[in-house]
Amino acid sequence: MIVKQASLLAAGLVAGVLIPAMAQACAGAGVITRIAGRPQDVVIMRSEGGAKAPVSRPRVLEVICVGDTVQALNGATVTLSMDGMGMVKVAAAPYTVAARHGGANMASNAYQSVSEHLLPDMKRQPWDVRLRGGVPPLAFGVQSLDGTGQQLAQGHTQLLVRVAGGVGPYKVQLSSETGAIAAAASPTPDLLLSGLALAPGPYVLKASDSSGAEITGKFVVVASAPPSPGDYQGVDDPEVRAAATAADLARVAPGAWAFEAEQMLASAPVAGLDRGSVYELIESYTGD
Repeated sequence: MIVKQASLLAAGLVAGVLIPAMAQACAGAGVITRIAGRPQDVVIMRSEGGAKAPVSRPRVLEVICVGDTVQALNGATVTLSMDGMGMVKVAAAPYTVAARHGGANMASNAYQSVSEHLLPDMKRQPWDVRLRGGVPPLAFGVQSLDGTGQQLAQGHTQLLVRVAGGVGPYKVQLSSETGAIAAAASPTPDLLLSGLALAPGPYVLKASDSSGAEITGKFVVVASAPPSPGDYQGVDDPEVRAAATAADLARVAPGAWAFEAEQMLASAPVAGLDRGSVYELIESYTGD
C-alpha cells in the first residue's frame, strides 16, 4: 500500500529523482500498460526543443507520444496500448512511434488529461517496494473504508475487496447493517464477492487473516451514480479508458468514491493492463 505523500508539485523530488512539475504536451498516441522487469530499464527518448531527451521514470499509464523511441533493456519488456493499433510489445529492439493517420487527434484531449491529472501521482510510486522489518498490520486497500464516507452505486453483481498487510490467506464477509450475510470469499489478497444485487443502504465488510487479525469497514450503497470524468472517452482501449476514469474519480473524490473506482476497473475487460499499479494509485488517494 502506498502512503499518500505531499503533492508532487510541492515536493519536486521523489525517491531521489527530480521530476518535472508538468510534462511537455505532445501528440499522444498511446500509453504504457505493463512493464515486465525493472521500470528503470525502460528507455523512452522524446524530442524536446529539437533534441532527443529521456523521459524520467516511465510508469504504467505513461503517455507515449508521436516520434518517441521506446526500448527495454536488460531483458525487460514494455507493453504499449497504441491508439488505433492495439497492443505493441517492445523489448531490446527500438520502437519508434509513427504519426497517427486519420481519426481523432488525441494530443489535447484524452492522453493529455492522463499526463496532467494522473501521471504526476503515478510517478510518486516507488519503482521497487521491499517490505522490511515486521509484517504490516492488516488493512483495507481503500483506507477510508474504516470510516463511513465510502459510497457504491446500487446494483453491483460482484465486489472487489483489496486488503494489504497481515498474513495470508485472507477471508472477507459482506453483511447488511442488521447482520444478514450477503456474501463471503477467500483466500486471495484481491477478494471477489460475486452473486450480489446491492440495494441502497449501509453495509459492513469484515476481513480477517490467518493470524486471527480482523478489520471492519463500512460503506453505503446509494441510488445515484458517481460523477464520471469525460476526459478519457477518446481512449480506444476500454481497459485503459476504465483505468483512467477510475483513477481520476478517486483523485477528485477519494473520501466518497474510491471504493467505487476500484469496482469500475475490476469490471472492465482484461487486456493486459498492470491493474495492481492502478489500484495502488487509487488507494494512494485515500491514505493520509
